[in-house]
Amino acid sequence: MVEATDGKLQDSEGDFHAQLLRAYFDSANDAIFVLCNELKFLSCNRRMEGWLGIDENELTRHNCRRPITDLVGNVETAIVFERAAEKVLEGDAQNFECLLEPDDAPKRWVEINMTRVDIEAGEMVIAVARDITERREQLAKIYYQSTHDALTGLPNRTSLQEFLQAHTDDDSPLAVLAVDVPHFRDVNEALGHSLADEVLKAITAGLRDIARQYRDTRVFRLAGDQFVVVSRGVAAQCWNEIAESVQQWLSTPMEQSGIELTLGSKIGVSLFPSHVNAPGELIQAAEAALHAAKQLATTSIKLYYPDLLASGGERLALLNDLRQAIADKSIDVHLQPIVPLHGQGLVRLEALARWRHPERGMMSPEHFIALAETSGQILELTWQVTECALRKVAPLIIDKRIESVSINLSPYCLLDTGFTEKFADLISQSGIAPSSVMLEITESVAMSERMQKFTVMSLRELGVELSIDDFGTGHSSLSKLRQLPVSELKIDRSFVTHMLNDENDEAIVNATIQLAHSLGLDIVAEGIEDVNVFQRLGEMGCDYAQGRYICDALPLEQLQDWLNNKATSGRVA
Repeated sequence: MVEATDGKLQDSEGDFHAQLLRAYFDSANDAIFVLCNELKFLSCNRRMEGWLGIDENELTRHNCRRPITDLVGNVETAIVFERAAEKVLEGDAQNFECLLEPDDAPKRWVEINMTRVDIEAGEMVIAVARDITERREQLAKIYYQSTHDALTGLPNRTSLQEFLQAHTDDDSPLAVLAVDVPHFRDVNEALGHSLADEVLKAITAGLRDIARQYRDTRVFRLAGDQFVVVSRGVAAQCWNEIAESVQQWLSTPMEQSGIELTLGSKIGVSLFPSHVNAPGELIQAAEAALHAAKQLATTSIKLYYPDLLASGGERLALLNDLRQAIADKSIDVHLQPIVPLHGQGLVRLEALARWRHPERGMMSPEHFIALAETSGQILELTWQVTECALRKVAPLIIDKRIESVSINLSPYCLLDTGFTEKFADLISQSGIAPSSVMLEITESVAMSERMQKFTVMSLRELGVELSIDDFGTGHSSLSKLRQLPVSELKIDRSFVTHMLNDENDEAIVNATIQLAHSLGLDIVAEGIEDVNVFQRLGEMGCDYAQGRYICDALPLEQLQDWLNNKATSGRVA
């Protein structure tokens, strides 16, 4: 307790406030430090001393002062500091993440806010740093689990797509070998899952050994007994040699748990840029060649050729039908409930496009959205779906029967410079508030620089809510995720549907829920097909649930019946 006469308190007021400020400075949970314009230390608190393993006196001693860039422990972080400080000294405050690896203290990831101050003593940089190591590790774990096969540790289809995208962009020659092990199914059925898993691990080890013999060659596991070997650069020219090595190895008897097995192989090969120009088409071409190889009686290797893929005439016919359907405004919208897992909040709805094709029947989006995107029709289709969805749900929102509607957006729409203005017009015409609309964008799109700086920000300024769909299937940057104006993450159904039968899936779902909540975001789990998953998600603290167990996507009339039944029974599933 401070006791003093008025005179003494006035005399010591400066000292008192300095001591108070210093006490706060040193007791802060975050690291705080002050730098001169040469990035040398002027002051720091005890937290920063601990992070660097150097006390303040040593850091600020006049003859020994060193810039922070000499102490962070790696060149990349030093460069980040220099660039950030340059902008700060120009008057532009900076927020960034970096890795500290000092010589005398543990490494850690930190988020730093830096700003410039001008006082009588001169120009200074004040920085506040927060330890985000745990969150970075959590996100890295989620990403690894979503991009790698749990059994073999091999990268999965998501990783393959990312790898091919990166290296087709830089025009590197690529060879993709799709490898199938036809007799593995016999092993699985005859000897059981445990032995079959050991066989898959042995196949993985053998393929890795072959890949190590060639530079820039990697192995992926797509599903079951299907593997992919990708060679880049000079190694791509050796595709035939690699394929023959794989074929020979899988044709050689192997012993597993005292049993001799001969597995055999079928291999389909596609080349970039010789055969195709797009990553997705490269995988498709290799799988088409693999399918052709499977038709042959003997163990074989099949190189892709254009006639292996389905006739382009069929695709052209479907494209013309889609163009006509959009022109006729015959694309409909079905609505699927998204229900709160806790409390009695209002139901939300997701709008899902439906196309009743005159010959193929009812078609869901996965059968025609990609076609609309590649043919340049996706923007018009999106306007039609949005207008239809808002027209159907507006009365339900106004009557407070539902909370909001979610609408999926294609990346192609978000490149249109007039998108936000047009979207604002449609919402205004519907008579509902922008906050009653949730726009769902994919994880990979949300992470792009152009998206973050322009369209996403303008949509949020409009007042609509933003959600990242299929979270966990892309590669998120935690720093960007925290800066994006999103309010929700949706866990991809591939992790949710079978999570009670797969410990890795359940771990990913649980970690994603915790991550979302730590960032102040709601979490939605989609793909719920049974009561056990529904209940487990509630126990995990998931906020919202969506899937067939609750309700399928329905036409408006049937959806209204579902809402009436829910209101009567009080049940959501």
